[in-house]
Amino acid sequence: MSERRKKSAATNKIIAYIGAGLIHAAIIGVMIFNFGADKTEQVQALDAEKIDIVKARAVDEDQLQKTRDEIKKKDQQKKKKRLDEEKRLHELKQQAEREKKRLAELEKQKEDAEQAEKMRAIALQKKKKEEELKEKKRKEEAKRDAEKKRKELKQLAEEKKKREAELARIKKEKEAFEAAQRQREQEELTRRLEQEEAMRRAAAISKAAAERTTTIKAKYSALMEKAIKSKWNVPPGIEAWRKAKVNIKLSPRGDVINIRIVESSGSDTFDKSAETAVLQASPLPLPTPDEDQIAHEQMQNVTINIAK
Repeated sequence: MSERRKKSAATNKIIAYIGAGLIHAAIIGVMIFNFGADKTEQVQALDAEKIDIVKARAVDEDQLQKTRDEIKKKDQQKKKKRLDEEKRLHELKQQAEREKKRLAELEKQKEDAEQAEKMRAIALQKKKKEEELKEKKRKEEAKRDAEKKRKELKQLAEEKKKREAELARIKKEKEAFEAAQRQREQEELTRRLEQEEAMRRAAAISKAAAERTTTIKAKYSALMEKAIKSKWNVPPGIEAWRKAKVNIKLSPRGDVINIRIVESSGSDTFDKSAETAVLQASPLPLPTPDEDQIAHEQMQNVTINIAK
């Protein structure tokens, strides 16, 4: 037997003992009061007291049954609340596992990217060394060529002039090529800077739009709650702490299409009155596409809290 059932049984026993004690006390009092009367009056009085005792016992049994029913109802409510909490914890656990898996995938992607970057750096380093080696070889060859040219120019003055002219032409072309290269690099740098600036402006615009959407959604959520409360007749005797979370689907004009209790208040009367208030408040305030297209679309499926 669970601890809760033990407590319930003990409570029922205590109530039964109290009722029996009251009945016995009533009988003893009647007997003392009527001790000096004649037998006829004693019999009549005793019969009357027996009838009263039976009535009292019936009243006590009714009260006892009501007490049992209330305890049973509270136990059922606590059980439902515990099951809802267990379901919520299970969903949170699943969500945490999915998030853990997603983070693991992101970590793997990061490691793959780092490995790819490392390999690219190695390849660039290798290419740089190869180019340095080629440049060294080219310089050595150029040095040998220069030495050969100097020997040839000593013998052939005319050839020297021609080669000097050729070298001047090559130098001029090289300078022109380097100037063009610098120009291309400057243009590429300018293009990258302009692209980065455009991306910053786009990010700022996107952030401002998101903030504007959030503000408009908050504004219309408050308007919806106000409209619903204006139509809500709070059932009498409802506790102040109760609240219900309601999902509402709307048409593009704000007409209520569907209502679903996401989290019950624990009272069917409360929940039904909340649904009725939503229907009576239809059409609900909804941002227009001109105000904000995203807010207009997202708030056609909205979840709000209804409380006193």
